[in-house]
Amino acid sequence: MTSTATVIRYNRIAIILHWTIAIIILALIPVGLTMEDAPKAIQGTVYQMHKSFGLMVLFLSLARLGWRLVNPPPPLPDSMAAWEKRAAIITHWAFYVLIIALPLSGWMLVSSSPKNIPTMFLTLFHWPHIWFLAQLDVAQKKALAALFDKTHVLLAYGAIVLIVLHVGAALRHQYILKDNEMARMIPRLGNTVPPQRKPRGALLILGLPALLFVLIAVLGNVPGKAAPAAELDGQASGNWLVDPQASALQFTFTHAGRTITGHFARWQAAIDFDPQDLAHAAVTVKVDLGSASTGEKTYDEAMPQADWFDAAAHPVATFTSTAISAKGSGHYVMDGKLALRGASAPLAIPFTLAINGDQAAAQGAAHVDRLAYGIGANADAAAQYVGRMVQVRFNLTARRAPPA
Repeated sequence: MTSTATVIRYNRIAIILHWTIAIIILALIPVGLTMEDAPKAIQGTVYQMHKSFGLMVLFLSLARLGWRLVNPPPPLPDSMAAWEKRAAIITHWAFYVLIIALPLSGWMLVSSSPKNIPTMFLTLFHWPHIWFLAQLDVAQKKALAALFDKTHVLLAYGAIVLIVLHVGAALRHQYILKDNEMARMIPRLGNTVPPQRKPRGALLILGLPALLFVLIAVLGNVPGKAAPAAELDGQASGNWLVDPQASALQFTFTHAGRTITGHFARWQAAIDFDPQDLAHAAVTVKVDLGSASTGEKTYDEAMPQADWFDAAAHPVATFTSTAISAKGSGHYVMDGKLALRGASAPLAIPFTLAINGDQAAAQGAAHVDRLAYGIGANADAAAQYVGRMVQVRFNLTARRAPPA
């Protein structure tokens, strides 16, 4: 039988914040400890939701801490021994440290990760990385990410220990000592009276974390200065002129079981080609890597970064043919070298070609080993998430250049 002792309950805002944060944390911890084992098809979504709810905990905890400082909790029961009161106070403040440090360490981990995967808050908008961590080089990021990862895990286990102690102590007081202690936070559980003074500063205390959240979200979604388009050496030359409106250069890769397709918006091709004189045929294609787009912000923000295309240091990829051979019935193979991200490797591209008067149409595809060029070598060297082979294909329409 539960005690009928009357206790002073927490005010309503403190109760709402307490249980909202508690429910989210109780959901986040097991997900965080097991999400690496989630099916790859949903793993990306699980990570994004984990990060989103972690950010909720961070800002709700800031509000909860501010509320605690301005509106002290009701006094502990007189029946509690002095050591129990000290232990309760220490546990409560340890909780405040943890519920702020735990999501903050997660944000720092994501910001310093060499994978540089953007955070999409509840899939609604982009949440920015902590800027000074995101600007570090790959080696520094690796070291810090490893540190923040260990810290985040240790804090999670620390939260588990505190939760067990907290829940155990609450149950002991309620059902063994029967001092109605849990009714302070669950008023319907026993006899309670309202706080002795009215809550103060609700608008300011709750508004500041909300305002901070909105400011970070808004500033994180302000379009930055667009990277200048890569120089592609002006007008492409050759005896065939590509029609950019009727042509496309696309790529396809897999990530966590999903097939992602994108395209390059800016590229040019210099083509000298005569089916009767393949010995003198030559093709050079230059691609602005900064123009890659999949239509999904998560990928589009990651691709230009240092560990992927590194478009700032290597803005252009260049394919240069070395030989073109006919395989019969309009089928050809173009051998050459692809220079990408500071590396160069041989690449063979099968393609078909149909020439009708002064018009030509060609389609072809090749598979590029991203690791041969160091693409994603730090983020996913084992190709555990992002497939190692990337298909690049083109659909090209051209007209014969007029005689010089």
